[in-house]
Amino acid sequence: MQNTSVPKADMGSPLQPTMARAHRVKVALGCAAILFLSSAFEPPIEPAMVVVIDAGHGGKDPGNLGTGRYKTAEKDITLAVAKKTAAYITERVPEVKVIMTRTGDTYPTVPGRVRIANEAKADLLLSIHCDSFTKSTAKGSSSWVMGLDISEESLRIEQKENAALYEDTPDAAENFDPDDPDTFIALALKQQIYLDRSLELADLIQTQFRERVGRKDRGVRQARYYVTAYANMPSVLVELGFLTNPVEEDFLRSEQGQDYMASALFRSFRTYADRWFTLNSAVESQALPVPEVEPDAPVVTDQPAWLSNVQNDCVEGICFSVQAASNRSGAPLVDDTGHEIPHVVKQTFGNVYKYRVGSTSSYAEACRLRDNLRKNGFPDAFVLAFDGEQRIALDKALNQTRH
Repeated sequence: MQNTSVPKADMGSPLQPTMARAHRVKVALGCAAILFLSSAFEPPIEPAMVVVIDAGHGGKDPGNLGTGRYKTAEKDITLAVAKKTAAYITERVPEVKVIMTRTGDTYPTVPGRVRIANEAKADLLLSIHCDSFTKSTAKGSSSWVMGLDISEESLRIEQKENAALYEDTPDAAENFDPDDPDTFIALALKQQIYLDRSLELADLIQTQFRERVGRKDRGVRQARYYVTAYANMPSVLVELGFLTNPVEEDFLRSEQGQDYMASALFRSFRTYADRWFTLNSAVESQALPVPEVEPDAPVVTDQPAWLSNVQNDCVEGICFSVQAASNRSGAPLVDDTGHEIPHVVKQTFGNVYKYRVGSTSSYAEACRLRDNLRKNGFPDAFVLAFDGEQRIALDKALNQTRH
């Protein structure tokens, strides 16, 4: 009898579509895996800059206890203001990575705080504190950087802020003796490369505290803190005010007071960062909380002399200009006497207008214009640098003009 069965090798027609589909699925899964792995190993986007915010004290170290009328202490106020400052930066300048030395009632040691900043290769360290004094009438805000000043005031602050170092980390304290000339001079020289930028930020902070929040300005000071001495970056220690003064204590304990101080710190940071890191932030200054003080109506008088000296003569190569303000109205730029500022370039970023004034090949002249603008209604004014139409980092422009 003839065998009419079909060999298995020839019985492929019912199975071929299934096998083909399986093959296509395998190929698709393989491609998806390749795509996933390639995206998973893409290098992360580097932040434009890294800032470390240090809320002073914490945990077992309450800092100063103020007037004793409340359960809150310095550690609570510094943390609240630090968190608000960090939130402002994160929300408004997302290119910046913010690291906090503490986010709760914990106690990082003094060397530990510095280590966090150094290991993160931070571009800036901001340490937030509150002051105290034996007299309840003492008031005002101050900003401190590493330096050679050994005034009575700096010695008082040094003793207060370095106290935890000697109590909790004696090994670190052995290597940090502010009264040892050799040690201290070596630390001061190490910090010298960061001093100009530290002083610049400290000055911006004091300007904001004074002009926007109405705090008494105790000035920019230099002192011998462990935090600023061992930080490998520009660093500023801020004293928000005196908790031993009942009025200042109430202000700094209040939600509104903390908002005002945090917004002042943010404004200062934003101006500093825009100068040195060419960020793409577009922030309306008026959107941040400031005390509601009704300004007097501007009185138009004869044009101030400084306005006629505004230069606008740089058209190629490295040019310097001054950003005076940003807002959402797009109205003409006028000073606090009602005079319109000449040579203004208005640019839009989203729904925010930025106003740039003048153009000069002289950085010194741009700084003079910046200072005049700050004195006449534009406290946030800062210098910009351009190579042709392209904005460049200020330090790069200065290096190029020196050669």
